[in-house]
Amino acid sequence: MVEGTTKAAAALPRFVRALRWILFSLLIVSAAAVLLVVPALERGARRPPAIASAAAAALLAIFVVGYGAYRFALVRAGRYSAGKTFVQLGLMLAILGIVFGLSMEGLREDAAAAQPVDLRGPLASSDPVARALAAEVARHRDPGEAIGYVPRLVELLGDPSPEVRRQARASLTALAGADAGGTGPDAARRWREYWRGRGVPAP
Repeated sequence: MVEGTTKAAAALPRFVRALRWILFSLLIVSAAAVLLVVPALERGARRPPAIASAAAAALLAIFVVGYGAYRFALVRAGRYSAGKTFVQLGLMLAILGIVFGLSMEGLREDAAAAQPVDLRGPLASSDPVARALAAEVARHRDPGEAIGYVPRLVELLGDPSPEVRRQARASLTALAGADAGGTGPDAARRWREYWRGRGVPAP
């Protein structure tokens, strides 16, 4: 039976009549997000922010849930075919699965991109420029991560490259909050003693 074709059909509750307009608005917003906003962001930033794709998928999911509730209310009232309802919901769930999968892939890529580069390799590089850059970057990392680089930074105080030594000392000073090692041939020893006193192994 098609909606509105039988006089014997039960009257629809008021909330169901109001729901159709809410669903219509949700459909427009979710379709605009999926088809217009996300592609526009992609053109502007090469890849849309994962949060934008996830928001579009969430809007679409809300629409599908609301649409399912609306159609099943019509079926119970004898205003719509149950078979058509299941087919339509199946198609919508398939589309939602595709959109949701794309948004999850974007979130995983963003999470992977957020992982900082491990500086242990660059700090031990044979290239003095790479060592100096890594020693400089170390002081800008989260303190919990940066402390793990302290033993290598202390070793770099004896590096053949003056720039590497300068950057290593600058990072150690930044992490300690003061130049505890100073300069001279005993600087590395003083730094080791300083960090050992704070529970950081510095062989």
